[in-house]
Amino acid sequence: MDLNSSNKNNPTKFPSAYDAFLKDKIDLKPLLNSYAKISEVRKTLKQYQGEFGYNQKRHLLNRVLVGYAERHMKDLDGLNLDQAIDLIFKKPDLGEPVNNYYHDFPAEEYKKTYLVDDVKPGEPFISKALSREERQGIPAEFAGRERASAYDSWTYASIYSQPTTVAWRLFLFLHTLTPYKEDNVRLKALYYSFKLTYEGAWRNYKDYIYDVTLSDNMLYFLNLKSSKKEAPDENFAREVQELFTVGKRPFSKFTEADVKAAARLLVGWDSLYIENLTDEGFVTKNTFREDNHDTGDKQFSKFYGNRLIKGRKGPDGGKLELKEFYDMIFETDEVAIYLSRRLVQFFVYPVLNDYVEVNIIKPLAEILRKNNYCLAEALKVLLKSEYFFADEFYNAMIKSPMEYSMGLYKEFDLIKGHLTRYENNVIYNSFFDEDKKRFDAKYFDPIYLSYRLFKDVKFDSIGRQGYNFGNPPSVAGWQAYYQEPVYDLIWINSDSIKRRKELAESIIRNGIGLSERAQLRFNLNVLLKKTKDPSDINSFIRDLAKLITGTDLNEKAFVRIKKSILGDNLPDYYWTDAVRSFQNSPNYDNYNTLFGRVGQILSQIIDLNEIHVF
Repeated sequence: MDLNSSNKNNPTKFPSAYDAFLKDKIDLKPLLNSYAKISEVRKTLKQYQGEFGYNQKRHLLNRVLVGYAERHMKDLDGLNLDQAIDLIFKKPDLGEPVNNYYHDFPAEEYKKTYLVDDVKPGEPFISKALSREERQGIPAEFAGRERASAYDSWTYASIYSQPTTVAWRLFLFLHTLTPYKEDNVRLKALYYSFKLTYEGAWRNYKDYIYDVTLSDNMLYFLNLKSSKKEAPDENFAREVQELFTVGKRPFSKFTEADVKAAARLLVGWDSLYIENLTDEGFVTKNTFREDNHDTGDKQFSKFYGNRLIKGRKGPDGGKLELKEFYDMIFETDEVAIYLSRRLVQFFVYPVLNDYVEVNIIKPLAEILRKNNYCLAEALKVLLKSEYFFADEFYNAMIKSPMEYSMGLYKEFDLIKGHLTRYENNVIYNSFFDEDKKRFDAKYFDPIYLSYRLFKDVKFDSIGRQGYNFGNPPSVAGWQAYYQEPVYDLIWINSDSIKRRKELAESIIRNGIGLSERAQLRFNLNVLLKKTKDPSDINSFIRDLAKLITGTDLNEKAFVRIKKSILGDNLPDYYWTDAVRSFQNSPNYDNYNTLFGRVGQILSQIIDLNEIHVF
């Protein structure tokens, strides 16, 4: 099935997971009772000393990866908890989007369209200086979509191929905490925000917030660039306190006067639009317009120690006031507490109580302060703790569309799959050498194949499930990460569950559509080898279910799945013969027979509730 979204060119029309959840009018009482029971864990941040086997490793990997796949488990073979954490916290280089669209948009066509030479195939383009030749007010290179698609494909290909590291899930954490809107025209600005977010958890969070404040994307997103000293815009001034730093806890008593004072302090910053579109490099440039800055003193409330920030004049006035503003905010206890709460909710469990506040969050906040507000260092302690490894938290959270979708792409290892297409009622399959010539050679180019596979994941797989990555529903991010009392329950609704099923069925049945002439189907041989004995239907069903869901298959489900293949009368060797026939001498008939039967088993596995939790 080719999942083509009608919303592909209009991201604003993606379904809202929260609206769909409310529309279902679910009886929340039993669900919330279950939430309350799970949140009654009485553990501490003391390091976990128990068994570190398959279940513990899978729990850890579930929470630190954007989509689990068995290859990550192999990376933890023979490692103890400390060694596993050391591996997970190695931050890989982010890299850059590259020209992977060259088969669809060759160099000569690029130059004819945009009047300048393109980068070579496989080379990065973000930092390249671009022409200022304008067409209808837009620099020439930004008239097309090929580089925006290259950017999208790079994002999901990077997550797909991620090493066993927490880097990408920390990226999602910060993108949830300090969201920004993607702009597929201003790619340099987009990449700069992306890189800030990717690296932010390893830095001092105060320095990160300072840089985010003056980034091109944030200047646009929260209206700082359009703020005027005669009427300062309060949007960023409010959200930087309420959402990015001190939060809204009862003890976080910043006032409306603090918001107004901050708005006055922040006014004067502007983006250099053309430079950020066209200049060499990707670090976005801003300017401070002295004539649009309020040089009066800014008085803050008792919550901030009655701090008076003196108004400054001159070209450095804005920077000096901004630095003092963040120094003031980070002198409060609330920043570390708020950030620690968000870490616990994202990586362990969203429902908090007084015990967690006192015994987990406050000690974690102290660790955060002692580590210069480095989120990664605090998270290391949390992920090693006996609290994190409490049995109640295993498979206790619902996967977001990102974890669900990328887990499927990764576990079925689609990039190593085979091409198929229908023609005159015949299925051609590149699994067989004689069929390879029936496909365009470009699909055997791994760089281009990655482009075609991942360029529409954002729309076709994830956006359809109610998570429009890069375009949060509000400045607060996605409701599933903060909306009491339902939190991640929002991800599952009558619309999203249908979309999840569609994606999974397309992967396990016909394949993911690359074009009208090619679909990408998972490699049957590779999947069979992931189980201990694929010719034994009993162990195969159980192994495959555990591979996909992470849990042991209950007997009732096992009997139902086996019966769907063998019925009431066929012996086990009916399956065994089919597998061995394919393994010993594959041909069209035994391939199609076995692929259909494996798909039938997988179709029932993806219907299990367990596939949606982690």
